[in-house]
Amino acid sequence: PNGPGGLFDALDPAVRKWYVPQELFNEYGWRQWDYTNYARERYDRYVDTALEGDYFYDQYGSFVTRGWLIYDWQEDRPQQFGSTIFKTNRYGSWFNRVVISSDAKGQFHYTLTIGDEIRSTLTPMTFSKPGFNGIQFDFAADKYEGTVLLSRPSRPAQVVSPEAPDVRTSVTNLLGGRSVVQVGDFVKLGATYVSAFQAQTLRDDVAGTPFSGGSLTTQQNAVPISRIVLRLSDDSPEDGRGGAALFDDEIIITDVDGNVVRGSDIGFEPIREGGFQRVGFLAADGGERILLTYDFTDPSYVGPDRSVIKKIAFELVISNDYRVEITSDRQTNDDQQPVFLLVERAEGNIRDNSNQRLLRVAYGLPTSNVLFGFTLEGTQVLGFNFYGEYDFNRRYRKYPNVNRKNHSTAVDDARAWMVNLTRTTYPWFFSLEGYSMDSDYSTRSFLAGTRVQDEIDYENDRLYIYEFVDDNDDQDRRPDWDRFGQALVDNAIFPGYDENNDFISDFNQNDTDDRPNLVPDYEEPFLRYHTDRPEFLFGIDMNNNGWIDRFENDDEPDFPYKRDRRGYNVYAGMHLLADARLTVGRTDEELIDGDGANRTTYVLLSLDRDRADFGRLRLYQYLRKAEDDIADNLFQWVQLPDSRGSLVRIQDPLAARDTWVNTTYARFDYHGVANLNFTNKAKYETFR
Repeated sequence: PNGPGGLFDALDPAVRKWYVPQELFNEYGWRQWDYTNYARERYDRYVDTALEGDYFYDQYGSFVTRGWLIYDWQEDRPQQFGSTIFKTNRYGSWFNRVVISSDAKGQFHYTLTIGDEIRSTLTPMTFSKPGFNGIQFDFAADKYEGTVLLSRPSRPAQVVSPEAPDVRTSVTNLLGGRSVVQVGDFVKLGATYVSAFQAQTLRDDVAGTPFSGGSLTTQQNAVPISRIVLRLSDDSPEDGRGGAALFDDEIIITDVDGNVVRGSDIGFEPIREGGFQRVGFLAADGGERILLTYDFTDPSYVGPDRSVIKKIAFELVISNDYRVEITSDRQTNDDQQPVFLLVERAEGNIRDNSNQRLLRVAYGLPTSNVLFGFTLEGTQVLGFNFYGEYDFNRRYRKYPNVNRKNHSTAVDDARAWMVNLTRTTYPWFFSLEGYSMDSDYSTRSFLAGTRVQDEIDYENDRLYIYEFVDDNDDQDRRPDWDRFGQALVDNAIFPGYDENNDFISDFNQNDTDDRPNLVPDYEEPFLRYHTDRPEFLFGIDMNNNGWIDRFENDDEPDFPYKRDRRGYNVYAGMHLLADARLTVGRTDEELIDGDGANRTTYVLLSLDRDRADFGRLRLYQYLRKAEDDIADNLFQWVQLPDSRGSLVRIQDPLAARDTWVNTTYARFDYHGVANLNFTNKAKYETFR
């Protein structure tokens, strides 16, 4: 727009009032001094001039478009409350909280999706959520695909009345993306990046970007740290021996001028509590713990003032099966009680001090969690199908100092990978899966300011944790755990028990909120006709915990493989007949940081024969030799007496430490007589 200018038609030197031919003339042809008569030309009612929306201009004053504001996310720096998300009432009413805009030209397709619940997956090991709240931009062409994810999970904003934006100074933002390129006709290469990072709008620099580990929130960086506590414990307390062995400890302090001071040089020693004194070291076996408390307000401390410290690190001479955690007076819960966070675990379960090492730990408050990795996928390459993924996890921590813009950064690393390779050439088939996932591989991030402005409760997972990969074992729209910003909470989780997808357990089909039922169907007259007891279920139990794998539920992210595991599973077989096949395989996996292994060799013989004039016969013979001492505990839906059912913690009995397990299952459905249902089932299982 150029603004009002000189109108040469209005330069006549007349005394009479000038009637400006503006809106009413342009819209309706109406002149104020003309006589109006609607006998022949009917009256045109007034129409809102904003019927087609408002006018929008860019920051240079150029006209962009005309329409309605539906969703607006702005980041303005440096200023207070510079992060703003505005969801108007039209976002909730007209679009029902999902806005989709798309375009295409030739082979190029683009779609922008903004919503409160978007089913979004990049890869199963990096990002997968049934209800992503944010922005997803997708691109696809013949050989290329790409996705960009943007969100402010700490305060994604809600539609409120009267309309008002959600403004914040300290926030947690999320940036993610994936790109895929087709190589030839059968191979795809992919790259993935996901980062959730703390940010604050008072800063005018780019030090708080996702690529630099984010920045400290205003609360994290408000006051200097007064006290740091290290906790050493036994990483396998159940065995009661061979826990953490501490030989020596040291604190290293660096000030803003680069001066390095060691605690031993100034006589600054920690307060040591707990542990058993052994010859030459302090031990924490079983449930015992060693606490090292460094108090910078103690009169005996004569090192750099807290306000000029830019970095603090610790050196520990340590061995055996140790677990090291750390906290400070700035790393607390809502009651200002310190919360310990894990920094290091020993690999394996060493008890003879053979893994003695100098462990260096730098302290900082969590600011970012980053995942990036690569995928390789092939279809019918020399007859094989394969999928491979390798991911890196970097967790950033920064030491607070209110007088500094750039803070000292510490990084914790973890890795995970998986490979699946299959081939089917009738009558033969083959499958190989290899995997490894570090115990500290993490797909979660702390959230800042979910309730007030910039607070973080390091103990409250429900309000202050954001998950990249949700726990959703029953594969519905509701994640199995309760997290901030989640639209719905799943209060009935029973994977595999809801084959008709009505969100009611198939073992208690007549149970509803309006008419609760406390008796399972297999105990009720008539209803038991359609429902067998859970003991008659048959399936594969690869982890030897006594539960069929497809019915298992836990409270972990839905990774393809469990954390702290490394191993492989391979099987091969052949179709003996069109409806019968034999499978032979072996599983060999072990804990990386824990103590345990699963080595199982198995044979599976199956027959599934269906004849229209006679019936359907199913026979399964599942024999395995298991040496499994890895505890795979579950969180299962169980209908206890006089209850509608609830989630119950189930401990793995470890019944197959060195055991032959045999399961025989038979089922026959007779169809020889019309309108006659005749079904027989038998299951026999032994442990020897």
